[in-house]
Amino acid sequence: MKRVVVLGALAALGGCQTRPDGAALAVVGEATRPRWTDALPTRTPFFDGERVRLRAARGEVLGVHVVREGRGTVAVDLAIGAGGVRIDSYAVDHHLVTSPSTSMYGGSRGPGRYPDRLTPATPPLAVARSAFFDVAVGRDAAAGVHRGWLSVGDRRLPVELTIEDVELPDIAAAPRVWAYYDATEVSHAHGLPPGADTLAQERHQAALFRAHGVVASPELTAESWPERRDLVAGLAYLPVLLPRDHAALTVEVGGWIARTAGTGQVPFAIPIDEPRAILAQLRVRARAAWVRAAGGGPGRFLYAVTQRPSWLLGDDVDVYISPFAAGVVPGAWTYNGTPPWAGAMVLDAADPGVRSWGWIAYRYDVPLWYVWDALYWRDRHNRGRDAAPAHDLVTAPLTFDDGEDHGNLDGVLAFPGALPSLRLKALRRGIQDRALLEALAGCAGRPAADAIARTMVPRALAGVGPGQRATWPRDEADWEAARQRILDELVACRHGAGAASSAPP
Repeated sequence: MKRVVVLGALAALGGCQTRPDGAALAVVGEATRPRWTDALPTRTPFFDGERVRLRAARGEVLGVHVVREGRGTVAVDLAIGAGGVRIDSYAVDHHLVTSPSTSMYGGSRGPGRYPDRLTPATPPLAVARSAFFDVAVGRDAAAGVHRGWLSVGDRRLPVELTIEDVELPDIAAAPRVWAYYDATEVSHAHGLPPGADTLAQERHQAALFRAHGVVASPELTAESWPERRDLVAGLAYLPVLLPRDHAALTVEVGGWIARTAGTGQVPFAIPIDEPRAILAQLRVRARAAWVRAAGGGPGRFLYAVTQRPSWLLGDDVDVYISPFAAGVVPGAWTYNGTPPWAGAMVLDAADPGVRSWGWIAYRYDVPLWYVWDALYWRDRHNRGRDAAPAHDLVTAPLTFDDGEDHGNLDGVLAFPGALPSLRLKALRRGIQDRALLEALAGCAGRPAADAIARTMVPRALAGVGPGQRATWPRDEADWEAARQRILDELVACRHGAGAASSAPP
């Protein structure tokens, strides 16, 4: 049994009284992110005001976000007496949003202090507003009800963790989310000179993302491949960087086909990003033809484009990466997210944000979800690589501003020092949800899992159009009810009672 106490980083801001329209204490999941001044729910799927109830499969990690109202700070401690259960604790920083993210991101919940950056914490510490816990259930943990407690100040609340006799597939083994980053951000954050070796620091970030079901990697080159191939192990599609010169591109394509032959991994490249102009689309067409002439094509080397299909792009594009292609074009991928196509990843997005990605990916059979960017700590695309200043992402979370659109923590899923965000935890939750749906499909048949997925996400990606509303629910209770239903049907199926669940809805 591991006991933990967590410190909140903004103790001086905890001077609000409990309001009559909200609770003094709430226990929510990782995809619920109340601002500092938001009223807290009186009941949640995990807490009725008196008792905390958790439920998990073996191999699952539950995010437990404890939020309080009141003055000053109090001690917070969580313990569960179960062998094979690990509890990791985090202090929670609240980021000050003064300029809400714009409509390019699907809008904003408005100004305020939003919880996000998580710092591993050791006891004994104190909490002003919120604390976060990872409750990791080992694959060897005993099934059944395990008891513990959550203490918040002078309150000591009973905790029940029910571990079901089913196992979650390992989300780290074969990730289907790729998060791009530029290694220069890592060197800049660590005060290293341009061109310095940052592989050690990058490995810490890569391990953090992998633990959350995501591969974080820059585009690979022939030179970087030997020392980075272990970091992209299990990823079906390898992002590589191609030169612009025709002859050099031909050599690189052939080299990557040879390097990956027989590995089960297929290299791909996105040489031209978001080619909206006609001239850019014609360049895509020409370079896609170069790749095909060099031996590229399905199963060998994929030419990808972050654009919806167009006759102007020609016949040699292998993969369209677009919310307007996924679900319509066979094998299409998607990237980032904007409601109503997919949940947004910015700090001030509506809940459940990126938790929706796993459900949408299952619903539309998305082979790879591309995240641009994951470590965008400076606005180098709008300020210039050398001119973009470093800034405090807690007090100034605006990371992208092109003069028309701007986003808070756009492109940031982790922080310097390999510190996770609450949004990365929410992304993991969605990835685990997808793994549970797939486990149910494998046991009870695809229709059983599809029925639940369609209830939660009636339409997304290419299934919705501009001006329409997101079809998925915002209330965490709906998402947790769906997860409970998956667990119920998995348990029934494992015990031979899942035949009825496999009938088409």
